[in-house]
Amino acid sequence: MGNLTGLWGRGWRFVRKYGILSLYRKMKERQERNRAEKGYESWLFQKLPGEEETQSQRKREFPFAPVISVLVPVYETPENFLRQMLESVLKQSYEKLELCITDGSPSDRVRRVVEEYALQDSRIRYQKLEKNLGIAGNTNAALEQAAGAYVGLLDHDDLLLPGALYEIVQALNEGEPADAVYTDEDKLDPENNRHFQPHFKPDFNPEYLRSNNYICHFFVVKREIALRTGGFREEFDGAQDHDFIFRCTEQSRKVIHIPKVLYSWRCHAASTASNPESKLYAYEAGRRAVAAHLDRTGRTGRVLNTENYGFFRAQYPGSSELLIKSFENFDGHADVNVVYYDKACNNSVTISGKKNYVLFTCVRDAKVNAGFFSELMACCNRPETGLACARVYGKNRRLCGDIRMAGVQDPFSEGMRGKKAGYSGYFHRILLQQELERPTDCFMIRRELLGENKEVSVPELWKQLKKEGYFIYYEPWAVMYESR
Repeated sequence: MGNLTGLWGRGWRFVRKYGILSLYRKMKERQERNRAEKGYESWLFQKLPGEEETQSQRKREFPFAPVISVLVPVYETPENFLRQMLESVLKQSYEKLELCITDGSPSDRVRRVVEEYALQDSRIRYQKLEKNLGIAGNTNAALEQAAGAYVGLLDHDDLLLPGALYEIVQALNEGEPADAVYTDEDKLDPENNRHFQPHFKPDFNPEYLRSNNYICHFFVVKREIALRTGGFREEFDGAQDHDFIFRCTEQSRKVIHIPKVLYSWRCHAASTASNPESKLYAYEAGRRAVAAHLDRTGRTGRVLNTENYGFFRAQYPGSSELLIKSFENFDGHADVNVVYYDKACNNSVTISGKKNYVLFTCVRDAKVNAGFFSELMACCNRPETGLACARVYGKNRRLCGDIRMAGVQDPFSEGMRGKKAGYSGYFHRILLQQELERPTDCFMIRRELLGENKEVSVPELWKQLKKEGYFIYYEPWAVMYESR
């Protein structure tokens, strides 16, 4: 009854702030995704290694076989959750690991369980803290006692899935060992009898990381980098992982994504996985973590919350607000030339005019939101930007094309093409800034990036810019609607 009351309370607060239609859309999308993922658990179990494969993994000798220290700060963990966590690590097929547990609990109930396992397995390193240091301080204590070349972050009531560390080490043996690695994940109900809501992530995407902590779990990084960053900072408690991941990846030359679900995030009444409002302070800490990252990396902008907890918008400085809502009287004004192209063919298009920005669009008759041009210009003006892409809807008010990042392997969806206006898509990706695999049907570019070219092929253009190290950025706050 309490859970139902809490659900209604959260729903009512959302309606008061964003309206009944927004709540309906959120519920509708969740229902649709749940239906799409109906066979997820069976699919997952088929992907996990069986006994024969597990034994084969145990016998494999890797050229590079580092010890991985799994860091687990614990605090009054329920015994059943604690035992499941311990066994999920100790039964890993890759056995060169240590489990570093720091216990901030006032009682001894965690200690009794851990010491029971430690008597049977010398890879457990347990420390009873004199007092609770908070999530950041407790994790730092675990980091200090770690001796492995890499450290991985595991919450005290979550699970590593079979083969997780094996897959990590296998990835580390592909070319030069990566500085950091992360995997896909899912959620687990309190009774440990149902896996659901898998999170199929993109390859390393710093722009998307600025929108939300999509990396989260399972994250493994070189211990020397973790120590060099100064570990976890208590001023970001609640979002300490997001802040830590930012600082680690900022110092990493190579970050690998393993597109396999290898971590399960426990859901219960007190967890953010189940109840996003259980730790509202965490989302404010997350916003500040993004802002601190922008400052460290020399990016000027302010970080705004969105209607979805834990998801943010980085607003970069741009030109003054341009209120033109169609292209009919726009071409050549406000320093922008408009070029129309047909994405169905690869014919070259002619670039006329000498304005500093060029807007490429497949849509000839369209309306745009008030901030359309200023948002795209602000994105364009970032030095690493190749293309600044708008969010584009067709005459039927459905999304044109897909919003897709490289590395996403989602077997339960055909993407976000055709989603209705007002819907946010898988993990709200329609509404989040990110680096795209390919451009949308409308994008802006700085004229200087075209060089002396007056004839360009759009596919060749964006592919060449990617080769040169520029990014295809998606700016969802620049919205275009094809006129009916």
